[in-house]
Order: sequence, then C-alpha cells, then structure tokens
Amino acid sequence: MKLPKLSTIMERLTPRQLLIACGVVALLIFLLIYFTLTRLTAEKPQPQQPAPVAKQVQQIRDVKVVSAKTSIPERTLIKEEMLTLTTMPSNKVPNGALMSTADLVGRPTKVAIGAGEVITTQKVFASILDMGLSGRIPPECRAITVGISDVTGVAGFAQPGDYVDVMLVSSQVENNKVVSEMILQNVLLLAINKKVEDANNAQAQQSNPKDKKANANNPGPIGEPKMATMALVPEDALKLAAKAQLGQIYLVLRPYRPSSGYNEDNYYSVTKASGKMPVTPPPAGTIPPGADIDTSPTANVQIIRGTTTTVGR
Repeated sequence: MKLPKLSTIMERLTPRQLLIACGVVALLIFLLIYFTLTRLTAEKPQPQQPAPVAKQVQQIRDVKVVSAKTSIPERTLIKEEMLTLTTMPSNKVPNGALMSTADLVGRPTKVAIGAGEVITTQKVFASILDMGLSGRIPPECRAITVGISDVTGVAGFAQPGDYVDVMLVSSQVENNKVVSEMILQNVLLLAINKKVEDANNAQAQQSNPKDKKANANNPGPIGEPKMATMALVPEDALKLAAKAQLGQIYLVLRPYRPSSGYNEDNYYSVTKASGKMPVTPPPAGTIPPGADIDTSPTANVQIIRGTTTTVGR
C-alpha cells in the first residue's frame, strides 16, 4: 500500500484544518523543549553531612577564662587572691582572654578592672618594667634627681641601670680647706637626662648648607645642666638633698663586678697652699660690716668744686 505524499495531504486540508495542525505541532515542540530544560536544570538533593554539625558543636564548647574576683584599681600589681576562673561559651570569649591565673600574677594593670570582668592582655602590662620609670624603682626606694655636668657625670659614660657612688666636693672657707666626701655608695642609676643632637637632625644639617648656616647663627641651648635620677631609700634621699646644697655632686661609676661592696675611706680634705682664703674687699662707698659710721674711712665724702676740694660726712 502506497502512502500519500505530505504535499497531497496538505492540499486536501482546508485552511482551518491546516491552522489547527500547525498549532498542535507548535504545542508538541513547546512541551518537548520545556520538559527537556526542566530535567537539565533540576537540582539534585544534597545528602546531609554530619561533619559540619559536629564541628559547630565543637566551636561553642565551654571554656574557662580568668576574671577579676574583686575590683582591681589601675596600675596595681595583680595577686592570686584577686583572680578567679569563669566558665563561658567559647564563641563569647573576648580576644586576648587569658586561661591561667599564673599568667597574670605579678603583672600590673593598665586600666581599672571591675569585679567579674574577663581579664585580657589589653588590660595589663606584660611586665612591671613597661610601666615606665616608676616600674623600675625598687619597692623600698624613691627616685630623686640631682644636677650634674659632663665632668661630674662621668662624661656621659654612666648609663641607666649602672651603679654609682655619690661624692660631694665642698669648700670650708673658715678652715681654708676643700673637702671631698663619699656620701652614698652602690646607688642604682635610673635615668640620665642629657640633651644631645639627634643623629637624623645632624645628617639633615650636613646635607643642607642653608640649615647649617642658620643653626650656626642660632646654636640653640648649649651647656644646659644635665640631670641624674637615682633610686634611694627615703633616708638617703633626704641626706642627698641636704648635702647637694653644700657643694658639687659627683657621680663615681662602679665596675660591673667590684672587688668590695663599700669603701670605708670616704672622707678627704686638702688645705690650700695660699694660707688664708682671699677675702673680696667691699665695694667703694660702703661701710664694712661691724664698723661705725663715724670711724669708717668709707663714710667720708669728697666734694670737688672747680679747683677747691672739701671732705665731709
């Protein structure tokens, strides 16, 4: 049986039947494309993995951190009885929180810490030396400063952390003597306040002749007094403050490992060869102390009028 050709079938169809046939074919093509795309874009269900859940449970476990048992003021050395351990979720632990009380005992606080507050590294100093000069003073001592010079300060070779002896040189006018006395020994030197030219500024001046010329015209502070700060017990601080009013203070630098701790021979005096100490005469026109105005030769007044001279009182 021979099938009719497609062109023959199309010729037999009326326009209405031909339109319906085109609509059916278009609908079939649309459905075919729709189901094909739906199958390609369909997401496959992901199987639940228990590992992330276990990891999440592990991240929020409870941990112990160090907190303040009582209020701790600022710049206070932390003691064992000031601390306690607090349990809290790990996801709420602040950054820098410490887990052991041993890491905090003996460290000073930067800020005041309230009772129950978690202690972090941002609230405490790493060491007592980080507190500045006050952290370097021994507990039983106080810091006191005296004026020195390049000569009396061992030419700048004495540095903070060295140990020095303190010597006083004074003049006894009535005995015509100069006396040197070792008033303190084995003293900790805390700081040397010595103004020197900064290395960067020196290089800048050498590279710029104009700046160098300007600094030559205005050299700035030269020969200003230096200062030495020492750690002394209060009794020795009082002694040094009083002795410093009598003469010049000298620093005597001690060796790293001295052969003896203290020197017993701590006083020396020398008599000047000129005999009596020179006495400066009083200025002209003044009456010496203790002299009567009637008998004092400086009480006379000489009056000159032309060629005539008279003396009166």
